[in-house]
Amino acid sequence: MHGLPRRERDAVERFWSRLERLRVEDMIALAARPLDEGAHREAVGRAVAAARAEGRESAVSDARRAVDDWVLALFNRSTVQPGWMEANWGRPGTVADRANLAASLGEAVTAVALGDVLREEDRDELLGAWSELAP
Repeated sequence: MHGLPRRERDAVERFWSRLERLRVEDMIALAARPLDEGAHREAVGRAVAAARAEGRESAVSDARRAVDDWVLALFNRSTVQPGWMEANWGRPGTVADRANLAASLGEAVTAVALGDVLREEDRDELLGAWSELAP
């Protein structure tokens, strides 16, 4: 995450460490789409503009790519997860759930990475239900 100030870099790392403690089922639920898609798109647009203005486009892009890779690895680690009394054939969620999870986490990481330059309401909008994990 080169290109981020130390404080934001540390915040992203704390976010990840908290995220990794969650169950996949809980992650899928936290990735719920916003009620007002228009307002959400506007907040995303302001975040993109803030990243550009602060010279953090590359750092934010790298963080989002790391999210995509992490979500893919999360679901591809194993097709068979041992259960208590039986085999659990794969992780929960549809392909759409997984794509939504990656998009939602990408927006949350963007909010954390730009926390010092985003308006509070835009940060809150991008974090959504992930706000409990954000430092």
